[in-house]
Amino acid sequence: MLNEHRKEDIQKVAYAITLAIPSEKSASISGNETIAFTLLAADKPLVIDFSANSSQVKSVMVDGTSISYSFVNEHIVIDKQFLHEGAILVQIEFIAGDLSLNRNDDYLYTLFVPDRASTCFPLFDQPNLKATYELTLTVPEKWEAVSNGVLKEKKQQNDKSIFVFDRTKPISSYLFAFAAGKFYKKQRHVNGREMTMYYRETDSVKVNRNEQEVFDLHRKSLTWLEDYTRIRYPFDKFDFVLIPSFQYGGMEHPGSIFYNESSLFLDEHAPVNRQLSRASLIAHETAHMWFGDLVTMDWFNDVWMKEVFANFMAAKIVQPSFPDIDHRLRFLLAHYPSAYEVDRSAGANPIIQPLENLKNAGTLYGAIIYQKAPIVMRHLERKIGEELMQQSLRDYLKKFSYGNARWDDLIQIIDEKSPENIEAWSNVWVKTSGMPEYKWMGKNIVQHNDSVADRIWQQPLQISWNNPKQDTSVNMVLASGVSLLVHSGPGFLNSDGFSYGYFSMDEEGKHYFLNNSLQWKDPAFRASMWMNCWESMVRGDGPSPLQLEQATLQTLTKESNPLLVDFLLGRLQSAWWQLLNDNDRAVMQHDLEEILWTLVLTTKEGGRKTPYFNAYRNLAVSTEGLNTLEALWEGSKTVKDLVLSEEDKITLAYELALKIPARQELILRKQLELITNPDRQKRMQFVMPALSDDWTVRDGFFESLKKAENREHESWVLEALSYLHHPLRAKQSIQYLRPTLDLLQEVQLTGDIFFPQRWLASSFNGYSSKEASAIVKTFLKENPGYPYYLRNKILQSTDMLERAARLKQEIVPR
Repeated sequence: MLNEHRKEDIQKVAYAITLAIPSEKSASISGNETIAFTLLAADKPLVIDFSANSSQVKSVMVDGTSISYSFVNEHIVIDKQFLHEGAILVQIEFIAGDLSLNRNDDYLYTLFVPDRASTCFPLFDQPNLKATYELTLTVPEKWEAVSNGVLKEKKQQNDKSIFVFDRTKPISSYLFAFAAGKFYKKQRHVNGREMTMYYRETDSVKVNRNEQEVFDLHRKSLTWLEDYTRIRYPFDKFDFVLIPSFQYGGMEHPGSIFYNESSLFLDEHAPVNRQLSRASLIAHETAHMWFGDLVTMDWFNDVWMKEVFANFMAAKIVQPSFPDIDHRLRFLLAHYPSAYEVDRSAGANPIIQPLENLKNAGTLYGAIIYQKAPIVMRHLERKIGEELMQQSLRDYLKKFSYGNARWDDLIQIIDEKSPENIEAWSNVWVKTSGMPEYKWMGKNIVQHNDSVADRIWQQPLQISWNNPKQDTSVNMVLASGVSLLVHSGPGFLNSDGFSYGYFSMDEEGKHYFLNNSLQWKDPAFRASMWMNCWESMVRGDGPSPLQLEQATLQTLTKESNPLLVDFLLGRLQSAWWQLLNDNDRAVMQHDLEEILWTLVLTTKEGGRKTPYFNAYRNLAVSTEGLNTLEALWEGSKTVKDLVLSEEDKITLAYELALKIPARQELILRKQLELITNPDRQKRMQFVMPALSDDWTVRDGFFESLKKAENREHESWVLEALSYLHHPLRAKQSIQYLRPTLDLLQEVQLTGDIFFPQRWLASSFNGYSSKEASAIVKTFLKENPGYPYYLRNKILQSTDMLERAARLKQEIVPR
């Protein structure tokens, strides 16, 4: 394979790149570069990746001499007659490709993961050919610029600014990055290290409110990681760029982390979960400086390694900053529900997945990597002990610094230190898909119907029984498929929330918990049992959706833990639109709105009030409820400590426009006029057609998405799709589901790594009918040779649709 040959033959790669960026978004970006490297064998042609048009290559020189070359399948091919062993310089003049430049009217930024650097400039675009980068950017005079390297020089030339960045440490091509445009910036000296924050937010009050905390969270993360790893921050500078509507929460470019601006600049009275999410995101991206940047996976089939360690470390890092939070509960809620959603589906995938083509690397990402893998890593840490885990990771980082490594390299380090058979444990948890299921058989517990013969999921399991006033529990390790005798009475599996899998609840236990959940003091127990109830419900083995919704709503009137409140509100809203039928919603609507609004009014702390309001905003459809929301949007009504930001007002306007068609045009036009931030104005203008009450306008909007250039702002597209396919519009918008599936392969090729999954989720999450289910089944039947990695994404994204349609067929409407 090409990547293997290049890894064997090419060493000591260094890029020097110059780009001239014009002020006009549509104008071409000219570039030239020098690629310096050592060639160990000159017996075959040299292949340089450039995923662009052949006309964009202007000239190629080798060691100062102009040469002829071929351009084949998005590669510049240099014949071996122009090559020799030893040091070589290749110079290329080119026109940069736009696919991953994310160009806007007055700023741009790159996003090159997993193999998108070659869509911009020629290079060896594979993670295990690390290189140094020197970059020079010529930009409009008033623009700022930032990249991985230290800014060595900035100079003016006519009406242009020239930024010269110093050589970086060795990094993988997907980690090279730059941003340029009209950015504000703030600098801080933190523990002897200078940090610069670049941003575009125009609300100075919001910036000032968040600035100190953003810098402090980075400082704390760096300090913690240097102590844990015993390795100083391994790169030359530490800057971060906050970008409106950035595709991800963050991207770990060394020396130049990119963030979604709204993830770091929080609104006043932000709920504790939003504060935790920000701290976790910062810790996650900072952890990548060691796990992913200093040591990088050898190939993208091990991409989960960098993500699991970033999430695993982030969970540890944030704890000291939030001493009042139950972090065991936080970990449980942040990871288990999302992982279960994929692992229960027919499209479940193992943590380590095969990767035949680097262009498909983006399809590896998802909840299994981000949520299940940290759970598995926590299991490993408990299995071998925290001290051995830390020492093994220190050895791993030291051994492979500025290089690449595989999962099996780490397993070998651990196995040499541990008496446990970690390889055998890894073969089940990391290299196979799905999750274990444990069911009651009389008074016994059995690992039930495993999808792989003789597979045993070794993990500890805590079981509690009897009522909470006389609570007793046992801990056991399930190391075989043999039934285990437990105490009689209502039993509760996984009562500490540590184990992973489907844990059935017996009838007595389900009934008792739903009616007495708050009698248990341990919030992790309550969370784990709510998860068990939900999993049994969606599998058709538990309470009905209506029963679970009613129990959830009543519990919310008394539940005080803010993390559990957020979780229950999320479940309430998901089940409301996708699992309840129209009759059930009608039965509950009055009580639902009354209870949620009462909680909005009576909850004293602003941060705790916001989640109740958001749920009320999303679920209210009565005349009284909509009048209340409209009065809040207009400002004629206020609620103490409920502060509505510009973003909140926009979302509120969307909900009102959707639910009050007669006033839609007035509401949206007025809201658009009130927006002060130009980036938010453009986003709203994009979303508005998807909200239109005129089906021809909505139809035109969907047709526009068939062109890749109209999908460039992915977060805008996803927001618009969520309204286009809102459950209140499902009967009209079902016509777009088949074209949505037909476009998936193109979306995967032109979009960023998370876009295909989110494209599907934003489209299908509003549906629960047998007609929508039939569209998916027909598509899969008509495309038997469909790429398995995208087929899995479809099965994962439509799992709840399939279950909802089945549940609604089984429940006779009243």
